[in-house]
Amino acid sequence: MSQESRFCNRCGVALTQGSAFCSKCGAPVAPTQAIPPSTPGQPGEDRWERRWERRRERYERYEKHEKQEKNEKSEKNEKGRGGDLAGALTGGLILVLLGVLFYFSENGSKIVTWSNFWGYLMLGIGAILIVQGALRMAMHGRPYIGSFVGGAVLLVIGASAVASTNLDLWPLILVAVGVGVMASAFVGRRRAPRP
Repeated sequence: MSQESRFCNRCGVALTQGSAFCSKCGAPVAPTQAIPPSTPGQPGEDRWERRWERRRERYERYEKHEKQEKNEKSEKNEKGRGGDLAGALTGGLILVLLGVLFYFSENGSKIVTWSNFWGYLMLGIGAILIVQGALRMAMHGRPYIGSFVGGAVLLVIGASAVASTNLDLWPLILVAVGVGVMASAFVGRRRAPRP
């Protein structure tokens, strides 16, 4: 019984029966794709050559597509790492702020008392949000308006609470600023081109 020849899907070299990999390029051999060999001058030779050329082109397009997807995923991971850094710093700073404020209010500090605790908390969180916005702007090269606006509003609220001024309108101001920040985010997202 003669050995049945097959052809490599990648480079087109003839393979022997039972081989798992191409001897020329090392590509894995699919056992179901056996194509009869053609000899030079045999009728239909051009048809087989065109078929192999099309398969090779499809394989090259597939490889190019896979490489492009891999590059896009790595770029997204790099961008995501910057956001994680800013988020981790923000969360850590808020926990440190809470710990310091609890410590001073529990140990009889004259500056931080339980009556003005939340005012100092708002001041601290406002400052942290502004730092977060500046960090993200430095990392990504574009301003994060929500962090700056939210931080500024919390700074003003915290300062007025520490100074013991009247805060009757602050809940309404907070709602208005929050709606404005969300609206600007949606408008900015619509302007951005989709990939």
